[in-house]
Amino acid sequence: MLHLKIKFCRLRRHLQSIHLNSLNNQQTMNLRLAATLLFSLFAASEAGTTLLDSSGKIQHPIPRVSTSSGIVSIINSPGTPSILPDGDTDGSYLSLLEDEARPLLCCRGSTMNTSSAAERLSLCTTSLVSNVVIVDGITDGDLERGLRDSRHCRTLTALFRARHFLDRESRQTLFVGLSIDEVTEDTTKKVTEEIDDIFRAVAEENPGENISFTDLYDLKIVAIQSPGNAEEVLSEATKTAKSLAADNDTGDLLLATLISETYSKIQNSGVSTQALDSPAVAQGFLSCREAYAKHAKAVRAKIASWKARISRGLVVDGFGEQAEALLKRVLGGLDADTLAASGLSIVSGYRLEVRTQLQALLESSLEELFDDQVANLEKSTLKKFSRQLLNQQTSKMESSVDENAAATRNAAFAFESGMDSLEIPSLGLIKDKYVREMSAKLSETLAKFPDSPESKLKQLAAIKSTTSKERKPTERSVDLGLDLVAMIRPDGFGSLQGYAGYQMGGSSITVGIQNDADDPQVLAQMGGVRPPLIRVQPKLRVDVEL
Repeated sequence: MLHLKIKFCRLRRHLQSIHLNSLNNQQTMNLRLAATLLFSLFAASEAGTTLLDSSGKIQHPIPRVSTSSGIVSIINSPGTPSILPDGDTDGSYLSLLEDEARPLLCCRGSTMNTSSAAERLSLCTTSLVSNVVIVDGITDGDLERGLRDSRHCRTLTALFRARHFLDRESRQTLFVGLSIDEVTEDTTKKVTEEIDDIFRAVAEENPGENISFTDLYDLKIVAIQSPGNAEEVLSEATKTAKSLAADNDTGDLLLATLISETYSKIQNSGVSTQALDSPAVAQGFLSCREAYAKHAKAVRAKIASWKARISRGLVVDGFGEQAEALLKRVLGGLDADTLAASGLSIVSGYRLEVRTQLQALLESSLEELFDDQVANLEKSTLKKFSRQLLNQQTSKMESSVDENAAATRNAAFAFESGMDSLEIPSLGLIKDKYVREMSAKLSETLAKFPDSPESKLKQLAAIKSTTSKERKPTERSVDLGLDLVAMIRPDGFGSLQGYAGYQMGGSSITVGIQNDADDPQVLAQMGGVRPPLIRVQPKLRVDVEL
């Protein structure tokens, strides 16, 4: 029957192409009318058995047909003339043609209109039961616009979705029929890339499975422009289906059983409930994934360069401004790259998820870098402060109170200035908390400095230097001196600090004030008890020369 249709197509074209001058008008009209009538009679005889009707239900009984020789399915594009059989039956979405005991399924392809449940069910069923699928009706216009923006993208999306979710084991051959005279190398490359993009877009709906198009399909792009092309394609498809059926070794399974089992499997999985929205959906998931990969790669490269500098104990100049610019550039770039997907209901949720993941990657990395740089800045500030205190220590083993106060102020100011360049206000990373903590650490370092190993070593060195010098004979003498040190610590959190001193002869008095009695760190150091308001420390100094 397949060969008959091809011959009738050839006859009809020949009769309708007879030159008008060779016959009179009446003869020409009679011949053309005969050709049209003959083809109509053939088309009526070609009508197949309905398997799935317009309501999406299986029509029983299904003829007893074996699937041992393989199943070839033809998917025609509604409204596009086709040389291949279409099993035209009113209200049928999937029908069966029998030719020499070999099953041939004819399925109605998708359109640009909203898809129905029957359309999705028939396409999914065709995808799962077939060994070879022929997608027909791809025109020059479809190729110029691109398959992604054509009705064929919706058809391929349904086919790929069923295989990717429900059958990832068996191989299938996909014939793509182009309504052109010749398939060039450039056309083959373009169509192959577009089909692979559509498959990858479907695969993004099921990211847990790492399966490529070539894992499931063998692709053949052919021209179906003449009866000769159609006959060659059908012959090759028949041989391929038989070979694949033998490889899959499904046994002598009846088509009725296979259709029923597959139909139930599709309904239970829910894969046919996903709408075949605008063909742009086929690119929506893929564009989101590719945009995330591109921007995440850029973020990791920038973070790695910053980490390399920070690991050496340094800080990044202008880190806060650079971080804010990176946040704005990366998230803005992702939004721009995926703008087309924002209006697609299926993809919009995935787009938001991808954006959230990228934002989380950025924020967590920047927070980690911020904390590391604060630690580096604290270490360098305390190290410079201790070195300055050591340099200011006099030969009498005492540091000037005024010089120590000035050193404390300078260190606090230097730390605060460094924190200004690290702040990232949009992430809540500001300096206030760290400046207060540094003020407390500077005060603690200053209080512990006289007993520090560095200070004692310098004192010991000064003593050795003094004792090793030769002295001139002097008169014997005994000098007494009294040093009083007082510290006043009223209520507050360390916002006020000052020192005053007076020296008279061999005696001196030093008074300091710092309002840090309520500071949590001070309370922790005192074991939870507030420090005394006034603390006085007398020291008696006796100098004896013999």
